Amino acid sequence: MRIGIGIDTGGTCTDAVVYNFEEKRILASAKASTTREDLSVGIEEAISKLPESLRAQAEAVALSTTLATNACVENKGGRGKLFFFGANPEIVRQTGAQYGLTVDENLFFVESRTCPNGFIEKQPDWDEFRKQLKVQLVNTDAVGVVEFFARRTGAVLEKKAREIIKEEFDIPVVCGHELFDEYNIVKRGASTLLNARLLTTIDEFIAAVKAAMGRLGLDVPFVIVRSDGSLMSEEFARLYPVETLLCGPVASVMGAGELTREQNALIVDMGGTTTDIAFVQDGIPRRAETGVHIGGWDTFVKGLFVDTFGLGGDSLITVNESGRMVLSGERAIPLCMTADRYPEILPMLEESKSSVSLSFNQREEIYVALKPVDPDAQSADRYTDREVEVWQTLHNHPMNLGRLGIELNRNVSSASIQRLVREGIIMRCGVTPTDAMHILGDFEMYSKEAAYSGIYRLARMTGMDVESFAREIYRAVEKKLFINIGRILLEERYKEWRNTGISDQLMQIMGDLFEESERAGGFDGEEAGVSPQTGMRDFLRLQLGCSAALIGVGAPTHVFLPDVGKKLGARVIMPEYAGVANALGAIVGNVVTRTTLEVNFDPLNAVYLLFGKGIRESFAYLGDAKERAKELVSEKAREENIRRGGSEDVRISFEEEEIYADTTNGPTFLSYKITAVASGDYELG
Repeated sequence: MRIGIGIDTGGTCTDAVVYNFEEKRILASAKASTTREDLSVGIEEAISKLPESLRAQAEAVALSTTLATNACVENKGGRGKLFFFGANPEIVRQTGAQYGLTVDENLFFVESRTCPNGFIEKQPDWDEFRKQLKVQLVNTDAVGVVEFFARRTGAVLEKKAREIIKEEFDIPVVCGHELFDEYNIVKRGASTLLNARLLTTIDEFIAAVKAAMGRLGLDVPFVIVRSDGSLMSEEFARLYPVETLLCGPVASVMGAGELTREQNALIVDMGGTTTDIAFVQDGIPRRAETGVHIGGWDTFVKGLFVDTFGLGGDSLITVNESGRMVLSGERAIPLCMTADRYPEILPMLEESKSSVSLSFNQREEIYVALKPVDPDAQSADRYTDREVEVWQTLHNHPMNLGRLGIELNRNVSSASIQRLVREGIIMRCGVTPTDAMHILGDFEMYSKEAAYSGIYRLARMTGMDVESFAREIYRAVEKKLFINIGRILLEERYKEWRNTGISDQLMQIMGDLFEESERAGGFDGEEAGVSPQTGMRDFLRLQLGCSAALIGVGAPTHVFLPDVGKKLGARVIMPEYAGVANALGAIVGNVVTRTTLEVNFDPLNAVYLLFGKGIRESFAYLGDAKERAKELVSEKAREENIRRGGSEDVRISFEEEEIYADTTNGPTFLSYKITAVASGDYELG
């Protein structure tokens, strides 16, 4: 019997499965809380809950994680810097925001000039570049480098810049051409900067996996899910963490497909921080056409189409100044989980619960420091003395801002600690849907007393009782889920809306449709009756329906999706092992790579140029260029597949495209592209 272990580390839970490769079935599964302060603890707990006899037989471990995805949605990450060679700063300022770039202290422009045929007309001033590095790269975690027309030049400037940076600093440097071959330098720059910011996130994850496996005596290779559902090695993931974007939800797509074999479906994966929705059409998961788009980032990362929005079991619930409940996209540690780990907050919650004030007070916001601040970073002035004081006071000691201010003998506002929040050093603790589940009995793993105290305080501000407020939280989650499924269906029907976005008016209409369906009792209910807007008989009957099945995966999905499915008239499938579908999806993948080279004619020098993947060669004859292209692309694809963790037994197929223009002298050659698709199983121990 050949078996492997699949592990998924999400923002809230870490899941594990033992999988039989020969029988294609799950032999055991387990779940543990994700321990953000030390990920290895939660990973070890999940694996240790699997039968020891099966763990001992494992030949490989496959991983998926939502950590990179969550970092994008929450706009968190390490301190990355980006160097643009030959880019126009004004164009980057004008267009960068649509890709996630802001022209700030993290972006640097190096003057150079390259012609479209790849000839470098003006070299950078390398001496000045080296000199400026000593100022620009202080307190930097990682660096990205992108060059104008890098595909045509063979990326010579990117390679030279990396060489100089590595001579001066012991930090990771990744060149844009190693990740993407596309021409849009601004979008390439955004994707490369995001990669730099995510390096610390994936390093932390891999170190935690190794520590957990070491303590359990699991000495087997491990691979990580990529954005397209294929797998990559640890070494590859360390350099290119941007390739793990959406790998958690992508793994859920693979896992849901394995569990249901449904041909046409929307896969709805709700976790702690986000809800991810993907399409399966005619049994094939939909691919992203232009690259993964997540949060404010529009990237060139090739992957499956997954729409991600901030909604999960850990979404923060607040009450606004008008006394209305607000479901935010911000993630918080549920109070029930916080009190389970730190019982000392219970008196604090009880005190807040009995407060005479019925309005929002920032001083009652609770925070806790989980991740340690690197002592070396402190000595290098990475954090201010005040930030270090906040971390030291909150480290494993949650308290509200009022009490924190007393401890530090100064006023502390939420604005003053935002950098620590953004970098994941400290986290807010608050009321969430997970707390509401404890009140209503759908999930009771942690402290119900803490959940009750937190919800009681908010409920008093709205004039509701605790149970009614908890049900209102459920309703808000279902409404947001309904509206976003509707938005995704409309964007699928009207493709231009995916680029331009759906108007606020249409989003409001979908909110009204939710309420109308709620009053009518479902998709096929009775007439809606009186309009809530006018108080008069409403003759307009609108419905939003979904003909595909809704497959629910992820821990809290079973609580909310069935009611939403009813309102959409959709069949809802909650498969066995739905709660660990991501872990299953990780172990059932394989290693697949796509490598493309291109041949163009250079009329200035009357030669055929072969380029791509850091290669630039010229030939007098087209036939020679094409023959060399096939030889090189096959070689590169094989190397890439093995480098990503594939076995020596690599299968390669080719896709070729040749473009000619019709002219008065007959067809004229424009370009030739050849793509090698390499696939293979990952190495088992």
